[in-house]
Amino acid sequence: MKAVLLSVFLLLLSAITTVNAVGLKPGEVAPDFSLKSLAGEQIALKDLLAKGHVMLVFWETQCVYCYAHIKDFNALQKQYQKKGLTIAAINFLGEYESEVREYVTDNDVQYLVLADRLNNIDVAEAYKVIGSPTIVMVAPDGKILSYGHKIPDMAKWID
Repeated sequence: MKAVLLSVFLLLLSAITTVNAVGLKPGEVAPDFSLKSLAGEQIALKDLLAKGHVMLVFWETQCVYCYAHIKDFNALQKQYQKKGLTIAAINFLGEYESEVREYVTDNDVQYLVLADRLNNIDVAEAYKVIGSPTIVMVAPDGKILSYGHKIPDMAKWID
């Protein structure tokens, strides 16, 4: 029994170590990109950072957690927009713009959505995205503040 428990513990420890090794780390420079918005505009990360902090949300239409957080992201965008925050959602599965547009309309998404299909996939690869949602908080200087699957505490960086 002790051997089984030890094996399970070591397996879990290995899984935790692997998860922590994936993705970009706080302090690293966020990869720059330029993607098309649903409004048809080319949006560059550097231009968003010129306004303040940026929260990148890598998502997909079939993600239950992404759907569950739409109201949270809408509220954060509204609360912190005047303080320079931009929430930019990047659909990373190569879904067609028409699918993304329908999802955004049906679910009242009120933050920036980037739907540049295949280019979005390239950006997701640069950010080492392995699941959704992957949320990356980027400081105005371009450095990553947080990387993970949970919504970060905005009060740490924006007052």
